[in-house]
Amino acid sequence: MSASILAAAITGSPRLLQLVLTVYAVIAVFSVLSLVHPRLRRPEGRAVRHAINSWWPPALIGGAAVLLGPAVAVLIFVAVSTWALAEYLRFLPASDRTPDVVALALLLGPLHFAALAAGQVALAEGGVLLLGGFVVLPLLRALRHGPAGLLAGAARVGLGVVLTAFSLGHVARLCLLPASVGAAGGAGLAALLLICVMVSDAAQYVAGKLAGRHALAPVLSPRKTWEGLAGGVLMTGVVGALAAPLATSLSRPIGAAVGVALALVGLLGDLLVSAIKRDVGVKDSGAVLPGQGGVLDRCDSLILAAPLYYHAVQAWLL
Repeated sequence: MSASILAAAITGSPRLLQLVLTVYAVIAVFSVLSLVHPRLRRPEGRAVRHAINSWWPPALIGGAAVLLGPAVAVLIFVAVSTWALAEYLRFLPASDRTPDVVALALLLGPLHFAALAAGQVALAEGGVLLLGGFVVLPLLRALRHGPAGLLAGAARVGLGVVLTAFSLGHVARLCLLPASVGAAGGAGLAALLLICVMVSDAAQYVAGKLAGRHALAPVLSPRKTWEGLAGGVLMTGVVGALAAPLATSLSRPIGAAVGVALALVGLLGDLLVSAIKRDVGVKDSGAVLPGQGGVLDRCDSLILAAPLYYHAVQAWLL
């Protein structure tokens, strides 16, 4: 990061920068704790250490997206959504992921984000994702393999496009909102979303480890518990209340409500991805984060949260 870019970020929204640095400081404290705590240094503490270290990549990437301007945010989420889609496509039968289908599917994300950056939302959603994902891709498959299995194949590939390019595109769309929206513009609204989702995931994990007794969804995700969910909802509500006035024009009570809602909706996205992985018989979408899975695993809580949050912002703040 150049000094000029950092200076611009500090000058543009010092409170947002303060919020992001606070998040980094909290993660740093837990990272140090994982290295010095006797129980966590043992082999049986490896899963917890991996979980703590897995907070760094989304925090650093999210911080760059909200601090360095909308152009950087768009580029970041082009990369993240394309990587997540590539992981998803590996779940599919070979007949659904021929080289031409995969190449076009991976091209849809950049085209979608390019249209969003140009302000062409209808083109991004209708022209690129709808026609590309649900018409052109199925036709390519049918031309290569014939019409048998067309409906099932189209649904599988189209779902992947929706879960990645469409859903994650809403984070970039938040960053593209005008600076007049909220205390730190669209970037502040995006920061609140990303922080709440990350806190929810982390708090549910910690609360589940410490107090989890009753399985929440044993068929889909055996390690999730009602106690973990309660801890995640409570902590995310508190963090939402603290972060909202720094990053947005929302009051503390509204920030708390947003945090609770994002924790609950984020859980649904997490369970959806878990269901998909169990359907195809895989544990993780990838191995980019040791012990914690791939990019799609890290983004699963945003799949439903990002679009719903964005449209709530559109309805109530714009």
